[in-house]
Amino acid sequence: MRKLASVISAFFAFCILSSAQEVDLDKEFFALPDSITNEYLDSLKLSVAAPNNYWLVGAFGGLSAQVGYFNPSRNTAFQMQYPVYGVSFIKYYSMFGVFPNMGVEFGAQQNYEGYQFGENSETQVRSTESGAYKVMMNVPEAFFLTHLHYDIGEHFKLQLKIGLYAGYRLKIERVLDERYQGQEEYEQYRYAFRDYDRRFTYGLQGGLGFALMFSPIEIHANVQVKWGWEPFWNPDYASPYYYRFGYPLDGVVNLGVYYQLTPRYGHTRAQLKRLAKKMIQESKQ
Repeated sequence: MRKLASVISAFFAFCILSSAQEVDLDKEFFALPDSITNEYLDSLKLSVAAPNNYWLVGAFGGLSAQVGYFNPSRNTAFQMQYPVYGVSFIKYYSMFGVFPNMGVEFGAQQNYEGYQFGENSETQVRSTESGAYKVMMNVPEAFFLTHLHYDIGEHFKLQLKIGLYAGYRLKIERVLDERYQGQEEYEQYRYAFRDYDRRFTYGLQGGLGFALMFSPIEIHANVQVKWGWEPFWNPDYASPYYYRFGYPLDGVVNLGVYYQLTPRYGHTRAQLKRLAKKMIQESKQ
C-alpha cells in the first residue's frame, strides 16, 4: 500500500508540473511529507486550470464602410474610410466553470461614421442634407464585447462577438452637391458641426471572425457591423412637427495580432506557487 501511495503521489506531482508552461525546475516547487498516507492523499485538493482560460493583448487595423439609414428613406451608397486602428484586451474564461467557450473584450479604436446619398434612378437627382450629399466624420470609440468561440484543432478558432460601443464625433467633412457649392449658407458648415448636430454616438457592435493560434502569438480576423443608436442630428431641427431621422450603420473589417499574457493551457508560475503553498499548509494542518 505504501508503494502504491508513493506512485499516486508522484503521478499527482507530474500532472501539476506538466500543466505549467516554462516552469523553472531549478527552483523549489513543493515538498511532500516524509510519510505518505492515504489520509494525506485524500486531503489534497488539486485544481486544474480550464483550457482557454487566459488573457490576450493586441493591436488591429482595417477599414470601415458607412451607409446609414434615414427617414424619410434616401438612396444611399457605401463609402469606404481607412485606416481603422485600435488596441484591445481579451479574456477567455469558463462561465460558471462549465462553459469553456466564453470570453470578453474591451478596448479603444479610431473609427469613422458618415453617409453618402446616391442618385435617384428615375429623376437622376441625389438627395442632400444641408447641401451635402456626402459626409465623413472621425470618431474615437471605446467598446466592450462578449465572445463565443469554438476551437478547431490546436491552431484554429471561430469567434462570434457582440456588445456595445460609444464614441465622440471629433471632425467632420461635407462634400457639397454642385447646386450648393459657393453658397455661404452651406460653405460655412463644410468643416464644422451645426448647433443641431449630435456629437456623442453609441450603439450595438457585433460580428464573426476567426483566429490562427501559434502560442504565444495569435492572428485575429473579424468582420463586424455597427448599428448606431444616436442620430446624426436632432430629428426635429427642421420642424417640431416633422421628424427627419438619420442613424449610423457601418461595417468594419480588421486584422489584429495578439500576444498571450497568460498560458493558453495550464497554470502560470504565480498560480503554481500559490497552489504549492496551499498544499504545504494543508499538509501541516
